[in-house]
Amino acid sequence: MSSNCRFTVDEERYIIDAVNADNSRKIHCYFEDEAKDDKRLRKRVLMVRLGEMLEKLIVNLRPMEKLPSGEEYKPQNKESLAIEWTMLETISASHLNTFDPVLSIQHKFDGKLRRQRKHTQDFTSLALFRDDVEFLLRDLYGDVDSDALDSVLWAVFRIVEQFAKFVRPDLWKEHNDAVRLDYMFGIGVPEQGSIGGSDHRRGMVAKFDLIFRACEVAREPSAF
Repeated sequence: MSSNCRFTVDEERYIIDAVNADNSRKIHCYFEDEAKDDKRLRKRVLMVRLGEMLEKLIVNLRPMEKLPSGEEYKPQNKESLAIEWTMLETISASHLNTFDPVLSIQHKFDGKLRRQRKHTQDFTSLALFRDDVEFLLRDLYGDVDSDALDSVLWAVFRIVEQFAKFVRPDLWKEHNDAVRLDYMFGIGVPEQGSIGGSDHRRGMVAKFDLIFRACEVAREPSAF
């Protein structure tokens, strides 16, 4: 393997990742020209890994269906796929995608995010998904401080947040409640701003809604 390449294709046309073995031999490369392009192989890995994460966040609740042959199958998770393609195209159109894959070899990600989780809104399902995406991007594009990475993460989070409002309103409400609770304690309040009585009431309602949701999840985790 060339020292200038991170991704290669083996004899069975599976992608091999020289940096992160967890990505190796899971993704098939279909096209000959793609097999020789490090950036296109990286995009294939990104697409599959991002899809796997979204399948866990936006669970496919459709019942099993049958083919004319009688064989059962799970219908496509259209909501998850729509979010995946929107995110993928956002990342592909960003400055982040201009990074040479060799950068991720020179600046290998050690699996630790520098950002600390401090507030309630940092522990919601959507926030933890954002952290998972950051893990993936730092792995594939390099562990570097970059405005491009920060911008993409912000965009990706907003995309999934707005989609969730319609396809998984429980996830959206969970995060919104966390933001309201934090706001009650002054987190996110603009400079020279202040907290009013209505902010406190919303924060208290959010607190009890979050407690109720936590109890629901703890009682029957498989439902979530």
